[in-house]
Amino acid sequence: KQWYQRRVRESFVPSYNAKYRKRDGGNKDFFISVIPARFLTKLLKVVILVLFLSAAFIIGNFIWLVLKQYAILVSTEVPSKQEITYDSLQQSVHFDAHKGVKKIQADRKIKVSSGCKNSKEPKFLSAHQKKTTYNRIFVDHHHKYAYCSVPKAACTKWKQIVLKSSEIGMYEDQDIGSIFPHYDQQFKRLSDLDAIKAMQVLNRYFTFTFVRDPLVRMVSAWRDKFQHHPRENRSDYIHFHHEFGRNIMKRFRRGGFTAEELERGFPISFTEYIDYITSFSNPEEMNEHWIPSTTLCRPCHVDYDFIGKFEYQKMESEFLVENALYLERYVPPDFFKDAGEESREEARKLLAGIPERKKRILVELYQDDAELFGYDLEEFLGPTRLSKA
Repeated sequence: KQWYQRRVRESFVPSYNAKYRKRDGGNKDFFISVIPARFLTKLLKVVILVLFLSAAFIIGNFIWLVLKQYAILVSTEVPSKQEITYDSLQQSVHFDAHKGVKKIQADRKIKVSSGCKNSKEPKFLSAHQKKTTYNRIFVDHHHKYAYCSVPKAACTKWKQIVLKSSEIGMYEDQDIGSIFPHYDQQFKRLSDLDAIKAMQVLNRYFTFTFVRDPLVRMVSAWRDKFQHHPRENRSDYIHFHHEFGRNIMKRFRRGGFTAEELERGFPISFTEYIDYITSFSNPEEMNEHWIPSTTLCRPCHVDYDFIGKFEYQKMESEFLVENALYLERYVPPDFFKDAGEESREEARKLLAGIPERKKRILVELYQDDAELFGYDLEEFLGPTRLSKA
């Protein structure tokens, strides 16, 4: 028995020799006191190594993001003076729709990179700004894409697709047109992930967004939220009337209002709506339906693989579905339609009559959208002193 115990001690502690045996007086529990100390020492070394490697990984990714952002801001590529359009490309005898989309996307990305140099966007986002943007980015981990939703720019259709194609499977057999996506809690958002995983999604997934002419989008929001229409009694519209309509009436209705009008919170006139929009000095305080798209999706900080335009949503969305996302089985034919000219015409008429001071404020608010995405504010506002500067 004593021989066996000695062999066990020597097998666990190779350094247990005559010297140690003499020192510990033949204590049979020697290895019990020595092993934990040695084991803990090695374990501590392993833990320190793991922590060091983790820190190195996080710091390396941070440096990579900073360098990537710096590369966007100092890009030497020069955008074409005149934006490439589908109309100009279609004049070619050998026009190919898919090649046309790719060419226009390349031109848009150059324009965004160039515009970010002179934009009012901060060089680095605060934690709050980043979380707000990440909360707008919906993620489909099954098909590995991320979509930043801009209200009034085909967001309903794209959110329907996200819900139908996502891994939750709740809507896979449901008609896509019947999905109501605006208050659905099933969305997987980028803000749900920790910083490292969110970074991995932005680096590895296909990222895209759709934008719209900022002034037409702003007018569309007024028509949709503050005018009479068949859906005015729906809960989300009532919420808008109560939260925003009542505030606008109290602050900007010059002729007064009745208790019944204040209770309903609508309709709101376009003049009152413009007074409300131009009262903002900080775009980040605006509601998502009329906040600038650059503030909402931060294209100067998120390097989107594809930036579509609402005006060409049919061609560009179908290109995405078929050639980048491969979601044909979820999207029926003719699901997307191009925007007509009616909205632009109405915006042109409504904005022509507003005071010059209000026009300058609108230019100040939406100038980044115009510069980065290639829209012309003068089409609706005419030349202003700010836009000439």
